[in-house]
Amino acid sequence: MALDMRIAVNKTIVDLRREISKKTSDLGALKSELARYQKVKGILNTQSGTARTKANRKVRRKPVDWNSVLKQLPGSFAVSNVANLAKVKSRNYMHRVLAKWVGQRKVKRLKPGQYQKL
Repeated sequence: MALDMRIAVNKTIVDLRREISKKTSDLGALKSELARYQKVKGILNTQSGTARTKANRKVRRKPVDWNSVLKQLPGSFAVSNVANLAKVKSRNYMHRVLAKWVGQRKVKRLKPGQYQKL
């Protein structure tokens, strides 16, 4: 009986090694196929990137000269006045600029949204 058990175990070991070998070769084929598809994807991405029109490209604006914006502001002003002069759409960005000016003592905050030049 022990002999039958050893034969069965050895047969199972041989079968498992065959399966591992087969799966390893399948894995290699899958990896090479994946590499081919990634190469095609890279080619397609570069072609689509060059085919963009000018309208689709992001327009880079010149940086805002904040000192000139400050000079153009009246003595007392609101956040919207600064945003209009600087042509900035982000209110968060405007509040960061104004907080910077307050820290530099260029302006003073009167109430929320209202500032005064110093």
